[in-house]
Amino acid sequence: MHRTVFLLSLLSLGCYRPSDEYDVHLYGAGTDLDAIMPEPQAMGGVIEYARFQFHGTNLGHGLTGLYGDAPRADGSSATVGYAYFGYPADVGFDRNSSFLSPGPPLQDGADSCTTRLTIAGYFSFMEYVDVGDHIALTDADGGRILLERDPSAHNRPAGESWYAGYGGRLMPVVRDHELLPDTWRSGADYTVSFPGSVAPPDSTIGTVPYPLLAAPLHFPSELTDLAINGQAVVAPSAGAELRFDGPWSGPMELSWTPAANPEPLTVVLRYIGWGDEGSCDCNTTCGPGFTCREGLCVGEEGSGWHVLGELACTVADDGAFSLTPGMLATLDGNIDDNERAGVVLAMARLSEGTVELEDALTFNGKRVSITPARTRVADITWTRVSMP
Repeated sequence: MHRTVFLLSLLSLGCYRPSDEYDVHLYGAGTDLDAIMPEPQAMGGVIEYARFQFHGTNLGHGLTGLYGDAPRADGSSATVGYAYFGYPADVGFDRNSSFLSPGPPLQDGADSCTTRLTIAGYFSFMEYVDVGDHIALTDADGGRILLERDPSAHNRPAGESWYAGYGGRLMPVVRDHELLPDTWRSGADYTVSFPGSVAPPDSTIGTVPYPLLAAPLHFPSELTDLAINGQAVVAPSAGAELRFDGPWSGPMELSWTPAANPEPLTVVLRYIGWGDEGSCDCNTTCGPGFTCREGLCVGEEGSGWHVLGELACTVADDGAFSLTPGMLATLDGNIDDNERAGVVLAMARLSEGTVELEDALTFNGKRVSITPARTRVADITWTRVSMP
């Protein structure tokens, strides 16, 4: 199982175009970055929580960015949270996401898109910061979702690299259960808190000694009646194929019911590459959706965790959006057809905010500011798109 500890750093490129007037704004293609994205803010951490719905064929948990694709997750749903903190404050906490990075903001209320080509990378913070043994998301009824610290206890000797992350555990979608707290409430207001911590004397990690009591956190409205080219995007029936024609020779029409209080959508068309999910031989077979090739179980339609590039759009909540072939020119021009193994589509509502943090105490006793931290709650539906 693949688990991404460090996030993907998103680098956006573009080819030369004779004019800077586009239907789709592209990084590095005659459009200044700050014209389509606000200037990133240096932050000291990120707290993210998401619901994933895998409403397509040959989809896996690798689309969360934290897991591999085996076994396949067609038709399933799950929630997962992830958080970590570090110093000095870094702009990567603002822009990047473990799950799904937002597109550029709406341009005077109009849809806006950008092309991203991804590379693996690291943020520039020096040390992780521990904020206690958990982060709690609490609803109005007192129900709590806990993102527990990994590792649960610091038992490493001084001199080694110390790490503190939170969450990363897949949870079922629970709503209105008699005994269990909800793990997802569309449109609800939560609070986020943590107890604070003091690290062992021989640690090489920073800490926030004071608690975060109750910072606001909003869950986005549910995305309902989602359809592509008039066909509903729902969990596939047992054994049935569910995939949609892509915008290769004509537009791909998306439709949905707008929220009562409009909230923009994030739409991401992503090219994924080949990736292995474990070993196999004559005595070991690969699971559904995988083929044994040269001793490795390889996804027949690519691995969700192997991102080659994507078109990311922010879309007004007006119930309709068209993905056209022209929007993919830069992406197609930078991705080798032989590397592309599959295409997937995400449709999501994202709620972003910030929380103010107390100063961190470094491992050598210095006080540093790491405020604020980015918060992001995402309701993401993934589906499968046919290859060109």
